[in-house]
Order: sequence, then C-alpha cells, then structure tokens
Amino acid sequence: MRSRARTLSLSLKEFSVPGVDVNLFDTKGLELDSREREVSRNSIIEEIKRRAKSSSEEEHMHVMWYCISNESKRIEDTEIAWIRDFSKYMPVIIVLTQTLDTEEELKGYLETELTGVVICQVLAKDRNIIGHVIPAHGLKVLINETMKILPEATQRAFTAAQKIKIEEKIKSARQFIQERLDSKGPFNYKNLGHIADTLPIGLDFIGKGAVYLYIAKDIMTLMGIPVDKNFLKFSKQAKPLIKSIVLPFVFFEGTKTVGKAAVKYGSEKIGTKAPTYLTKLLGKSVGKGNIIISPVVGLILGTFNRKVTEKIANVFIDVCSDFLRSKINYQELSYEEIMEILSKNMEKKMEENKDEFENNTDKL
Repeated sequence: MRSRARTLSLSLKEFSVPGVDVNLFDTKGLELDSREREVSRNSIIEEIKRRAKSSSEEEHMHVMWYCISNESKRIEDTEIAWIRDFSKYMPVIIVLTQTLDTEEELKGYLETELTGVVICQVLAKDRNIIGHVIPAHGLKVLINETMKILPEATQRAFTAAQKIKIEEKIKSARQFIQERLDSKGPFNYKNLGHIADTLPIGLDFIGKGAVYLYIAKDIMTLMGIPVDKNFLKFSKQAKPLIKSIVLPFVFFEGTKTVGKAAVKYGSEKIGTKAPTYLTKLLGKSVGKGNIIISPVVGLILGTFNRKVTEKIANVFIDVCSDFLRSKINYQELSYEEIMEILSKNMEKKMEENKDEFENNTDKL
C-alpha cells in the first residue's frame, strides 16, 4: 500500500499508511539561514504542542528520530540546542545515518553533550565501495530501542499534554484577572469590593473578604476545577479560603480577655468592624483571646487595594495549578473537600509570601 503524505507546515510533512497504526513526520532540513532555522524550529514545536493538546493519544507525537550523517563526522551547536529543546516534549533517538565504519568519534561527542539520549548507528542499504560491499546494519537496533521507549513515551506525551493544558489555563486565568482588575465596567473587582464594603458584616458570604470569593470562583471556573455554580453555596464552602488568606498575618496572644478580639495595631486601616468580622471568621475560640494583627490584614480586609488583590489572586492561581498537577482524582471529591485542599495549600502559599507582603506594605 502506498503511503499518504500531508503537508502540515512549511517545515513538516505527515506520512501515513492505510492499515498501519504508525504515522511518520518528516521535518525540513537544517537551513543555512539562521532566520529560516528559527522559523523551522518554532513551526515544529508549535505542531508538537498543538497535537499534545488533543485528548486522543493517537494525535500525539511520541518519539523523535533526529538524523545526522555519520559521514560528515560533525554536528553544529545549533543542532545540539535543537535536540535539547525537542527532548523537553518527547524522547529523542539520534540516528547516525550512513555509518560505514566503526569510527565512534561523533557518537562519543554526542554522548558527552547529550547525556541520556539514545544513539543508533545505521546504514539503511548495502553500500558498494570499490567492489567492497558494506552490508546494511543498525535498523533492528533502532526499531528495538524505539519499541522500548514507546510505553514511557506514550505516558510522557500524556503528561506533556496535561502540562501544556495547565500552562494555558494559568495564562488564561492571569489574563482574565488583569482584565477584571483593569475593567471600568460595573462588575469589576474594585466595584464588587466597594459594594461588599457597604453591606452589614455578619453574613457568611459577604463582608470585607467578598471580593476574594468572586476572584476564587472565577479562577477555579477558568482552570476547570469543579465549583458550585451557586455563589451563596460556594461562599459558605469557601469560608476556609478567606481564613487561609488572613491567618498568616494574625497572631493569637493568649486567652486573657473575654469577649471581642483585641486588635493591637493596624485597626485604623481595617475599620471598627474588623474585630467582629475576624472573630466570626476565625471562630468562637478567638472570642476568648487577644489577637495581634499585621497591618497587611488592613490591606486585605480594608478598602480595596489593587496590588494586594492582584498578588493574592496570583497566589491562588499557583495553588490551583499545583492542585491540577497533583495526582488527586478531584472528580470524585465534593466541593467542600476540594475547597478544603485548596484552602490548606493557600495558607501555606500565603505563609511563604508573608515577608513579601509585610515588607512591601507601604509600597502596596
């Protein structure tokens, strides 16, 4: 049966044979012009990425054969860089074609420069040189090495596909947050914060932290993490999230005072209702103790602050991306269980960024 060729780009052609479950992709040779080289490289990587997004493994590229003439006995630095780039997306086997002798100078050099890359010396057809026939060799070794790699390559292709998808989700979420922060529309985050600021504190789903709930819900939706569509229900599930944002900046002094939490400093930025809100937010046990609050809490729970809001949103995007990269089967978890995991990880991330928040309080 004849193979079918399909041009995918100026740098890439796809060959398939009816009834054979293997597709081959032939790339354009290394151009002399540096600009053409870069265009070719980018075109190949873009096609790899495009296919990696597919939910079908059949669309992925699993193994690359990078062919170099062994007769030339040289390889350019550009090609070494290419192989390293391609290795980020799939296993690469270097095929030293037209191998006529046992000379291994080029092979040794490649093994030094590209640690761990499989190298196969091949002569595809018998070669007659002045009456002396050099038999074809190396093809079986090449096929065997490829077959050994394929199971791992399939898994790697799937992992790479997931990684690319997550990176795109991160990019989309960050872009969306920027748009909502910069928007002049009536429902931008700043206006939502101001609206929440005017509402009576005491309801679980509103108050000073309401804007973060809107942001969290938007980020989770954009990144494909299951979230309750009903905002009232979501806000109750997300109460631990607001705690996780505030807790790194709250220090519990003891149990000397009975009643409302005592705000030691930062209250001028938070407002007179902050102790009541924090007591309700952090739990009844706080009602029996003093708490010391960093001025950062004033920026978080006080009047809307764009830079603080943007920073917290980006921290939460990082938390969500870590969640997606984990091996958790979140489809089997309840909304509450998902939010509990995200909230615990958010508290850790906020703790890690605590110094940055506190050292830049005035600049923020």
